[in-house]
Amino acid sequence: VVWPLRPGRLTMASSSAPIVVASATSVTPGGTVIPPGVRVTWSERADRLSLHVEIAEPEEVAVSSTDAGAVAIDADSDERRLEVRLQLFSQIDASKTRWTASGRGVALELSKLRIGRWNVLVAGVTPATIKVDWSQYVDEEEEREAKLYPHGYDTYKMRGAMGKDWGSNV
Repeated sequence: VVWPLRPGRLTMASSSAPIVVASATSVTPGGTVIPPGVRVTWSERADRLSLHVEIAEPEEVAVSSTDAGAVAIDADSDERRLEVRLQLFSQIDASKTRWTASGRGVALELSKLRIGRWNVLVAGVTPATIKVDWSQYVDEEEEREAKLYPHGYDTYKMRGAMGKDWGSNV
């Protein structure tokens, strides 16, 4: 069932019960709901996702996630209850979900169930309030090099460049 995405009363074709969508709330057919004034930034690695949900002075924060990729963030901000719902592109390991709340929002670390790049965060149409965090961006080649050389360089090649007696006291 595809719903028209306009504020006000909506009715599904299979039901006569009205559905009320708050004014300016981003609702996508994929199941993602983002209230007005909330922005989500994200970055990914092959094995995990990092999300930051920008909410001013969040209080009473509750975060839940499922292996199917559903993430729910509930928080009070400026005397109103905000409910962010994300239906992620693929599955995650909900048992490894970690989150922290600060004065600027809620940060989440989510582990992917399968290693690989998604290139999109949510299933369906991506709302305009979801943006890539380019300050955290690492491409596949940089990620591979970081795993091969955790200190930033190949120490074995470096030893060979210093000569065969490098590091000896003789």
